[in-house]
Amino acid sequence: MIPDINLLPHINRSESNLKIFYSSLAVLALLILSLIVWQFFSMKDEVTKLTNEQQTLQAQKDQLQGEYNALLNSNTGSIEQAVTFVEKVSYPVSPLVDEVRALLLPNSYLRNYTFDEEKVIVKADFETFTNISKYVALLERSEYFNDVQLGTVDDFEINPNGSNEKEVDFSSVSRYSVQIELYIDKKYLAFGGAQ
Repeated sequence: MIPDINLLPHINRSESNLKIFYSSLAVLALLILSLIVWQFFSMKDEVTKLTNEQQTLQAQKDQLQGEYNALLNSNTGSIEQAVTFVEKVSYPVSPLVDEVRALLLPNSYLRNYTFDEEKVIVKADFETFTNISKYVALLERSEYFNDVQLGTVDDFEINPNGSNEKEVDFSSVSRYSVQIELYIDKKYLAFGGAQ
């Protein structure tokens, strides 16, 4: 008979499974630990960047606060100085309105006007394109204005709601609404204009 001799060490299957489990647990723990260390250093860099940015913004805030305080403490002037300044910079508008109205043609209507620092914007209604061109020519000859620019020209009917849409009324004539920009001659106006 042949003797049954086993020279290999005796290993249990359960011991082998435990070694695999503990080694995989150790690898997993190392991976988690390395992830935590990486997160720590990346957050530390982020905190350093944000701290530097906060210091920069704080320095800018302090500088702007200093400029603001300097402006508040500066000599703002008295009410009399403000009135003198406004009177020197401002211009009388009555001569401009009078000129715009005086040059308006018959059967024309001055709808609106607004003033700006540099110009007057006039909105008026006219019956024909000829009247529009005559009015613009009169404004160009006026010494109160350096430049006259014709803006929008829109046509409209006087009574659009009273007529039936299918019927055309050939006796009614549409009118034209015009916007004109008039650039003011400040020197002429400052010397009193046409007195």
